[in-house]
Amino acid sequence: MNKKVGVAQIRYNTDSNGHDQCWRLVLDGEEIIVESVQIHAPVFTSRDWIEPIGKFKHHISVHDCFVKINDDGTALITDLE
Repeated sequence: MNKKVGVAQIRYNTDSNGHDQCWRLVLDGEEIIVESVQIHAPVFTSRDWIEPIGKFKHHISVHDCFVKINDDGTALITDLE
């Protein structure tokens, strides 16, 4: 998958067994589970209220980026520039 994204948010997948599919990527609101994440872009932290579970979730976030996810589940996040 290759996708230009306005906001990418990364957080630990608490439903993971700790060995596989450990990361949730939220790409402009669409969630994808991946094995690992590499970030080569400026980052910031964010906190969002998740209504269905009634909790705040914290993220490492990236604005205006390009996301590539390989077949092995590795996500690479880079600047658009």
